[in-house]
Parts: sequence; C-alpha cells; structure tokens
Amino acid sequence: MPLAPTKADQFVKRYPTYDGRGVLIAILDSGIDPGVEGLQETSTGLRKVLDVRDFSGEGRVELEPANPSGDSVVVAGRTLTGFGRVVAVSAVPRFFQGTIREMPLGTLRSPAPNGGPASDLNDNGHSTDTLSVIVTKARDGWVVFADTDGDGSLADERPVRDYRVAPETIGWQREGSASPPPMSVAVNFRDNGEDAAPDLTMAFDNSGHGTHVAGIAAGNRLYGIPGFNGVAPGAQLLGLKIANNAHGGISVTGSMLRAIDYAIEFARARQLPLVLNMSFGVGNEREGSARIDHVVDSILADHPNVMFTVSAGNDGPGLSTIGFPGSARRGITVGASFPLVFVLPPGVPAPRPDPVAFFSARGGELAKPDIIVPGVAYSTVPRWNTGGERNLGTSMAAPHAAGLAALLASALIQERGTQGTANQIKRALTLTARPVEGTSSLDDGAGVPDVVQAYLWLKQERKEFEVVVEALRDGLPVGSAAFRRRGLGSPPDTVQTFRVSHRNLPTRTIRLQALEPWLSVPSAIEIVDSVIEIDVTYRPPETLRRSGVYHGRVIAWGTDSLDGPLFQLLNTVVVPYAPGENIRIGPVRIGPGGVHRVFFHAEAGRPFLVTVHTVDGQTPVLTSLHEPGG
Repeated sequence: MPLAPTKADQFVKRYPTYDGRGVLIAILDSGIDPGVEGLQETSTGLRKVLDVRDFSGEGRVELEPANPSGDSVVVAGRTLTGFGRVVAVSAVPRFFQGTIREMPLGTLRSPAPNGGPASDLNDNGHSTDTLSVIVTKARDGWVVFADTDGDGSLADERPVRDYRVAPETIGWQREGSASPPPMSVAVNFRDNGEDAAPDLTMAFDNSGHGTHVAGIAAGNRLYGIPGFNGVAPGAQLLGLKIANNAHGGISVTGSMLRAIDYAIEFARARQLPLVLNMSFGVGNEREGSARIDHVVDSILADHPNVMFTVSAGNDGPGLSTIGFPGSARRGITVGASFPLVFVLPPGVPAPRPDPVAFFSARGGELAKPDIIVPGVAYSTVPRWNTGGERNLGTSMAAPHAAGLAALLASALIQERGTQGTANQIKRALTLTARPVEGTSSLDDGAGVPDVVQAYLWLKQERKEFEVVVEALRDGLPVGSAAFRRRGLGSPPDTVQTFRVSHRNLPTRTIRLQALEPWLSVPSAIEIVDSVIEIDVTYRPPETLRRSGVYHGRVIAWGTDSLDGPLFQLLNTVVVPYAPGENIRIGPVRIGPGGVHRVFFHAEAGRPFLVTVHTVDGQTPVLTSLHEPGG
C-alpha cells in the first residue's frame, strides 16, 4: 500500500489518534465483501463496515408464499428438510420463499488458478445453480434461512438479519467443504406491511472492485498483518452497491443518487463526518455536461460538510479526457500516479518521484484533475478473487484521496469538535500539493498532496470562501478552463474571457500573475460585485504557430499570500500539423512514464499510418490514438 507519496504513513505515525476515527467513508461501487480480513475492525476495535446496501437492483430476490409440508418444503423443485428450525424462530406463521440464480451474476474470473467465477456462489465449480432462501419474521424483524452447506437441510442453519440490524452474512459452500465461503452475502429487507412479503435484496461484491477500493481507503490489518493498513485505518465504512455486474458493471444516475441520499442520511443520523467515494468514471464527449455532474454539485452545495472524492477516469494520456462524474465541480477529482515501488526490485529505492500514470485522464476543457495520488495498490479482495489483490487505475487513486480527507476530518473533529467544510479540506489538499516534475497541471492538477502540510494549513483557520471559474466562448461558458484544440485563427481568437463568480473573498483587490510570457492580463482588479470578467490575451500570436501544446496559467492572489492562490485561469492552445502533411518527428527522449503528444488533422477518405520506433528496439512504448472528444 503506497502511503509514502502523500505522507499518509508519516501523518498517522505523528498523530496516532487522527487516523480517520470518528469519520465515515461511503464506498459507492460494486459492493463490499464484509467478510474479508482487513475490513472487520477499525484501529480502535469498532465494527469497520456499518452497513452494506444494494442500490443497483442486481441482488433483488422475488418472494412468494412458502407452503411447508410437515418438516419440509419444496423450493424450485428441490426439497429442503428441517423446516421446524424456521418455525421455531418465526414470531408469526408467515413464510416466503425465493431463489437466486448464479448465472446472471457475472463470470469474472480471478487471475489465480484457485480463483473461480464470481457467480459460483456455492463454490462447486460451475455457475448454473439456483439457490433457494426461506424468509420469515422473527421477534426482532425479518430473517433469511438458506441451505448454505448444501446438505438439503435447514435444521443446522442460522437466521440472518438485515445487515443494518446485525453484522451477519450468508455464505454458501460446497457440501462437506471446510473452506470459508467464496463470497459473503449481506441481506437487505424493506417491510411492506403486516400481510405482505417484504422486499428482499442480497448485497454482495461480484466484481471485487469495491472491496479492493474499501481496503485502500480504510483497511486495518489487511490479511491479518499488523501495520498493513489503508490510508485511514480508524475510519468506518458504508458499502453501497451501485454497479450491476449482470449488465456489464454499469451504473445509472438513479442508483447513484439513491446511494448518495442514503449515505448522507445514515451519517447525519449518527452525527458522523462523511466522505463519499465514487471510483467510477465514464468518458465525456462534452465535459461537464452530464446530468449527474449537476446533480452531484447541487447535493454537495446543500451539504457543504460532505466530502466527495471521485476518479478522473482512465482515458489518458489524451487531453480533455476527464470522465463523469469526475467533471463535477465541487468534488475532488483524483488522477493517478504510478508508484515505482511496483516495478522496481525489492529494496531498491525509487530514483525519482512517481510519474503520472499513463492511463490517468487529463484536463483540457476542465480545470481537472484536482490532485493525483498513487493509482496502484495491493488491497483486499473477496476470496473468490484470490490473485486479484493488485489493481491499478484512477479507481484505486480516488479511495486514497478519500482516506486523506478522512484523516484531516478526523484531526479537526478531535481538536475542534467540528470537521470543517469540504471546500476547506479540498483547498488544504490542493494548496499544499507538490507538482510532478516535467508535467503541467493538465496532467497532475495541483500535484501530489502532502497530508501533513495540508493539516498544518488547516490549523490556521483561514476564512471560508468560494470561487467558480468559467471560460467563455461567444459569451457562453464552455468549461472551467480555456481549451483551443485547433490553434488560433483570427485576431479575436487571441482574447479569452473568463467569468469568475465568488462568495466571501477575503480581499477587495486581486493581483493577477501570468506564469507564461505568451499570456497577458491586467496586473490588478478591484472587486465591485460578485461576478467579474477577466480578459486573458494570447500574444504574440506568432509564438503559438508551431505545432504542439501550449499550456499557461494565470494565478490570482489576494492581499494575504498565506491564503494561497484564490483561483487560477487555465489556458491551453493545441496547434495541430496541417492537413495532408507527412509528419516525421524525432528522435525524442521520453523519460519513464513521460508523454510526448503529436496533433494532426484526420481527413475523411484519407487513411493514415502511425509508426513508432525505439532506438534500442526493446524499451516498451505505449502509443495511443485519441479523437478530439477524448
């Protein structure tokens, strides 16, 4: 677990009680397997996973009245004996039955020889079984019985309650097997009245993705190893399944919103600071235009203390490739670095800081990502996915950032009795981040956060304010950054207007600093109202004629530099090679993890060939073709 790049290991060592305790992290993903080692207890011995819920609909079980005969009942053509065990637990003589078919649950296989398909719930080597459940109402609520050991009897089975009521799970296994079940299945009930069957949903992780993410954010003693922890081992978890793996792992806006609402209400009822993590990203043709972006921003505006970390997406290294809902403005959009510890021999120190991961989505139309953190980790997986412990992607980066937010919230609530706002924690992480050498903010945003420095900045109790930056074209907002993908044309193209909306700025005068010589801005602006427009001039235009990528920033400062930059105006001009031109480039020296970009016009009816040669013929090089939409 690469904790050193963000100083998470140093932070917990220096402040042992600020390890996420008192904070709730909601994992909106493929589910969490609550039975794996590392997700049992927090660092203080509290229950790690407080609830597991399915909002995807994948685990829904249709129930119908059960008709026992004596001590047996027939479900899906199979006779189960020992029904007296169910009767003994029941508070009222009402019984229901349902079935779970393995086949629709997906066929994802573990890379290890002993790993099986996720859908093989009873671990018998095939995924075509239909498993049955019996439901009745006990004195303390609805319960499920299942023939988990495959012996055809319920007499030796235990009732399993809603996971929110009691941390109990079902786990099927082969008849006579001494091995633990391949998957822990939680139970969700909704009561529908006195005479009706309840709604029953089985909550599980048949992808392994959500369990892996949970371990990164808050695992404690992973695989039973003391000190092998996630970022915030003291934090507690919610496992909220939004991905339907039977339909290819998709999620929809409705399931995301229901899960977010549930997490906010769950945390509010328990008065716990909440971090939402969504390791989910879909490529955008028009970044920032997805409905889920606007809904997420609206929810976060109504709940300013709720922190939201989301993966930037894996469509890099092309520009303007941020996925949604990473394009939501108020969240912390997290790109990935590639920890060199995973490619170096054991014990060999890294010769330089970790590079930006090749797959990490990049900015362009949006001033994203906000930060980058390690995007590779060895973490928890369900038993069926043994061998899949190491994963990579911005999916692995987002929970690392969620853990960092939990550390800071944990520190503030123990010191002050209040967690601070999500905006304050986001500013602390971005303002104290370290840029990756040889990259621009298109690649790494603010850079790699330093949670120790972020905490020290937060302790200064800076004034809360909010700024929204919009780049305008023809008077309309087109994104939070200016992105010209076809160079500059007529003289009007050399002026870029930004609209800046603000609230509670701690200054009446803004000083503007252009960091590149081809950018020109006024030296200072006086604040008159809550919306200002700033013109950035690109000049001299002759310097932007050569093919390539030109990226420049304008930094806005207040009267107190300790507040950090108030906001920044990002400008990118892409100058492609002319149509019909044969392009020959090189040799070009690219360091490990480095990127060299070439832009050209693709013409209808004219095929093209891209060839890349390495000097030694051995160095691995990844070549990607990206369309303008990312």
